[in-house]
Amino acid sequence: MPKDYYEILGVKKGASREEIKRAYRKLAHEHHPDKKSGDEKKFKEINEAYQILGDEQKRQQYDRFGQTFSGGEGQRGFGGFDFSGFEENFGADFGDIFEDFLGGLGGFGSSRSRRQNRGSDMSLGIDISFKESVFGGRRSVIIEKSKKCEICKGSGAESDSQLKKCETCGGVGTVRETRRSLFGSFTSLSECSHCRGRGEVPEKICRHCRGAGILKKQETIDIDIPAGIRDGEAVKLTGLGEEIAKGPAGDLYVRIHVLPHHIFRREGFDILMDLYLPLTKMLLGGEETVETLDGKTLVAIPELSKSGDFLRLRGKGVFKGRGGRSASPAGRGDLLIRMLLKLPRKLSQEAKKLLSSLEKEGI
Repeated sequence: MPKDYYEILGVKKGASREEIKRAYRKLAHEHHPDKKSGDEKKFKEINEAYQILGDEQKRQQYDRFGQTFSGGEGQRGFGGFDFSGFEENFGADFGDIFEDFLGGLGGFGSSRSRRQNRGSDMSLGIDISFKESVFGGRRSVIIEKSKKCEICKGSGAESDSQLKKCETCGGVGTVRETRRSLFGSFTSLSECSHCRGRGEVPEKICRHCRGAGILKKQETIDIDIPAGIRDGEAVKLTGLGEEIAKGPAGDLYVRIHVLPHHIFRREGFDILMDLYLPLTKMLLGGEETVETLDGKTLVAIPELSKSGDFLRLRGKGVFKGRGGRSASPAGRGDLLIRMLLKLPRKLSQEAKKLLSSLEKEGI
């Protein structure tokens, strides 16, 4: 009795190609033999159904005749059904299944073999003051990382030693590993552990690094903190990460944490602060000395100021570029000073009399 491919995939006869594809992917993941709950027979049946219904020409033949008419027996794949044209039509879906369940074996070219051989990246975090985040600065930190051996320059050999071809990998630096699976044999490439991917080994190994070509060492790193950096941003130091015997070093990423300030806070490129003033200064106006990040400055308090009003000092905020102290004031945000009413905790008898007289004036 002919198989009902629509029933196998759980879709209606008039289903679109996208609906068929979604049903196939869901069922293939559910019944894959590599899973504990997998079913090899069911998985083959699902793939057979998708091969037919996912191809417009084969689907038309199936809908009309209840079967398809493809090439000879030489084109048949595992399980006794035809895989001709499968990769061309459904290669992306097939690759997704491989990636999910087989972990990216090297049969189709592993990502590891395509990556450049380089040192690992490193990361660290540092705390800086609010003022440093505005004006920038420089910090020095001591880190421990892999460094190329200074004696053998990464070769792993004594200076008077010759290099010879690695017998384990035959001088290519990689070894092949073949694995068998439901879909056939897959070959992956990995770095040779004997020569560490160099393809050569010294006749006499370096006594300083014992042939590794690298050593763990402490190094002092100078970090230039750009002006205007935000909390949580990172500074990338190219080539200051882990070193390897042969190839470029990795990068160092420095994550910046800006410590809060007891007076100032940042909003965009502006800096905000609160200034508490007595009632008389708010009503009569005058001048007040204010501490800014650039030093003390005198500001004018307008007459009849209200609590919550702002004063704006232009060019006293955060640097918008990375020019540091040399940047012009036009390249900075502003300092916004919020005026707030400061009330006394106690009133003297004289103050009460004065306030009573002011109350008669409607103040």
